[in-house]
Amino acid sequence: MKSKRFLVSLALTLALLVSVLAPVGVVFAAPDANVTVTADPTYICIENTPNTWNLDSTGIEVDTIYYANPLGAETAPSATVVDAECRFTVTCCTGADTVDLTVTSGAFTGGSADMTNSDSDGSNGATTYGGFCWYSGMTYSAKVVMKSTGSSEMYSTGLAASATLKWGAEIETRTDAWGGGGASTATMTITATEH
Repeated sequence: MKSKRFLVSLALTLALLVSVLAPVGVVFAAPDANVTVTADPTYICIENTPNTWNLDSTGIEVDTIYYANPLGAETAPSATVVDAECRFTVTCCTGADTVDLTVTSGAFTGGSADMTNSDSDGSNGATTYGGFCWYSGMTYSAKVVMKSTGSSEMYSTGLAASATLKWGAEIETRTDAWGGGGASTATMTITATEH
């Protein structure tokens, strides 16, 4: 009987101890919880078509300006450039951000019509070519010098997501005669940056 009284007494003591340590109304739960975090990044993406330009299919001449103008390789755009005078279309395919656009153009290599970009004010020289770019709606006289690096922005007012922009370029070939025949190629690059 003593052991039974001891067990009952121990049970009452434990019950009293638990009620003192756990205040009334407190419910024990899991010690941690998860939070789902969603990240929706903005990104920069452009597409350009077409991606080729043959300055003149009949052969280029020295000290001559060639335009990426569908109306004619030697036809300058109007005072205010219109869509029909622009060979290229760039599409902004970013998520939500608007973008600014810069165009650069490297050296012509291969064949014997090699020329480097003058990287100055768009003028040509003995072994260098000059380059400019423009877009539809801009004043042609405000065209932007196209350098091999460090060009100014061609379009700096923020092209919206999913919007398109017609644009063109011009190359003024070197002043000295070619050393022979054969096609030379250069790469023009249009780059988008966040507005």
